[in-house]
Amino acid sequence: MEAAARFTLTDPGGKVTQSEGKISIGDEVLVMRPAQGGASSLSLRGVTGIETANYKMLISAADGSKAELSMMGRQHDDVVREVHRARNELIMKDLLMGEKLRKQGVKGELRAPFRGAEGEVQVRLYDTALVILPLRGTLARVRYSDIRGIEARDYVLRIELDSGEQLGIGMLGRELDPLWKGISDAMAELEANVQALVKDIYPGASGETLPAASRLLKEGRAARRFDLEDLDPLLFAALEARLKAAGMGGEYDHLTSLGKRNMVRIGIKRSLVASEEDYIWFMVPLLGNPGNAVAMEATSGPSGGRATYFFRIAPRDRYPGMDEGARREAAEECMDILTAGLQEINFRRQPIYLKDEDLIAPQYAKYRFSVILMPSLRDLRSRFIGRVAHTSPEEWTAKVTELLAFNASAKGNGRWSASEAEEESAAEGDG
Repeated sequence: MEAAARFTLTDPGGKVTQSEGKISIGDEVLVMRPAQGGASSLSLRGVTGIETANYKMLISAADGSKAELSMMGRQHDDVVREVHRARNELIMKDLLMGEKLRKQGVKGELRAPFRGAEGEVQVRLYDTALVILPLRGTLARVRYSDIRGIEARDYVLRIELDSGEQLGIGMLGRELDPLWKGISDAMAELEANVQALVKDIYPGASGETLPAASRLLKEGRAARRFDLEDLDPLLFAALEARLKAAGMGGEYDHLTSLGKRNMVRIGIKRSLVASEEDYIWFMVPLLGNPGNAVAMEATSGPSGGRATYFFRIAPRDRYPGMDEGARREAAEECMDILTAGLQEINFRRQPIYLKDEDLIAPQYAKYRFSVILMPSLRDLRSRFIGRVAHTSPEEWTAKVTELLAFNASAKGNGRWSASEAEEESAAEGDG
């Protein structure tokens, strides 16, 4: 759409310019055209915040620049809605990364604010998550695997999450039951997929073991060794065997010899794409000196490129003074954050290891929203130490030792870097 407006622009250095003219909102950019010429554009992917007050709209960007829009008259509300709509559509395109739309938008109204969204909303259902699209505000994404309970009561669809959050959607009319069924069906399909995968890995799973195991491993979650062994000792052994069958046996044995084997976590995920193989991954905490790291390894994409990823457990200046109990607790927290972050980005590793300056490049623009909107991903990026590409077993082992030595002596949040050739090898299949 297009509207007349006054725009006050502040560049990253703090320089302010003001003019009047026309603004137009496209799929990915907001363009401001002064009456005297010289258009400016603002990428919606770079927008970090939108505020409205006193008929003014303040848009903040990741590079520190700002655009204040005012004097829009009767078109003010339309502009606000359209900017939010265009940005939310772009966010969905980037965050969902090709997930199939299961149910088109259903109009409703939130009974209470939810993750910043409130008032009138649209609800869409995708393969692994439902999305709440407010008319004003940033969308909220809810994974089906995070839903503890769902019911329709007093004409309101009520959803309770594992986090304790409550989501209530009213004013759904005839769409109340179809939406309830759509979410329930999607949850049931994901549950069935996990159970089928567990049964494939461990045919002996039966009775209560199968649904209990699927709850621990749902949607790629990495389950703790002792939780799996409490269900059935042979289940964890079967997952270890699948890791080795996937070609990760050497890495697994070496990393567990360095770390805490009893704290290992293993996760599995059935691909939503029929042509792709199932996904399996593991984490091992390394708590010695040198240590202060969680090692993560996963099966790769079709190209076969693979690497081992390392994440810092605690700040480098604190770790040496921590006792064994504190290190274990910090490692468990780090693995929780790593699991949540990988689920959020659907197990893509590029958003983790790309440097800040890389995210500016057009080919990586799709990851900008992930970094801006996901606290767990920002935490992972700050903890990321480096990755070791798989070349030869001897070279890989030597580089792991080198990385851990670097991590023990480095200060702050510095990253370990491999050679350019190794980085390119590791990047294959990580997208």
